[in-house]
Order: sequence, then structure tokens, then C-alpha cells
Amino acid sequence: MPQANTLPQSGSAPVRPEGSPVANAAVEQIQQSLQVVARSVTQVRVHERLLQAAGVRLDRAGAAALYKLHLHGDAIRVTALAEMLGVDAPTVTRKVQQLERDGLVIRHADPDDGRASRIRLTPAGRRTLERVLKARRAWLDRLLEGWDDQDLTKFGALLGRFSASLERDMEDARGS
Repeated sequence: MPQANTLPQSGSAPVRPEGSPVANAAVEQIQQSLQVVARSVTQVRVHERLLQAAGVRLDRAGAAALYKLHLHGDAIRVTALAEMLGVDAPTVTRKVQQLERDGLVIRHADPDDGRASRIRLTPAGRRTLERVLKARRAWLDRLLEGWDDQDLTKFGALLGRFSASLERDMEDARGS
């Protein structure tokens, strides 16, 4: 009986036999589960509940912009932030203006190009994001309640591996 995975050939990924019943069932379960995950993490009510738990008034786009600025760690141009968020620059400009009015980001002139500006988080923006991340972590902790360390470790490793594949695929799509 053929094995579901064979050893990699000189650095290549494990090979799955086409049409394996085990693989087909697993991929079907993954597909269905990803639909539930995507629907719930993009659902406005979930986002609103997290923000309410965090005690902040911020929309999903604002939270995403703050998070990307946090990940970058340094002041960046609107165009770079737009690329990170996968939206156009005018959309990000409007969001940055709102976040600036709320005191969550600050803009300053780009030293390399006087026509452009760079954006960074303010201390209030960092505190706001920390509250959102803390609320998201509490939500994940509730969802994973009762999971043992071994399951959490395995799930984290597999999800990380899947995320890396997804990022590579998105990068390939942008390069096409």
C-alpha cells in the first residue's frame, strides 16, 4: 500500500499520490475549515467585539494600518503602507488622515523626497494597538481553551508552515 508522503527528493517538498483518499479527505476538511476561519476573522461583528473588549474606537482598516506600521517598526511612506495593505494610495491617505486626527499616527517630511511624507505610530497609537492585540490574544486563548501543549505546538507549527506557503504564493502572484 503506498504511503501518503514520501521522503523529499534533494530538497523538494514531500510528494502526495494524486487522488489519495486520505489526502482528498484532509484537503476537503482544510478547505471547509479555512472558509469558516476566513468568514469569522473578516466578520465585522467579530472585529467590533474585539475592539469593544479592547476599549478602543477604531475600524478594521485603521487597526490593520496600525498593525502594519507596528510590524515595519520605522516611519514609512504612504505608498509602502498601501502596498503592505494591498490597497491603493488614496485609500491609505484618507485612512492616515483619520488616524492622524485621532492622534494615533504622525506624518513628517521624507528626508529623501520633500514631496513625500513618512508615517509612524504615536505613543497613543502603540497603546491602542497593544490593547487590540491583547484583546485578540484573549479571544484566541478562549478558542484554544482545553488544548494541550502538544496540540498547540503542532497546530502552531503547521499553521506557520501553511502561512509561509500562502505568503510565497501571494508573492508569486504579485510578481506575475
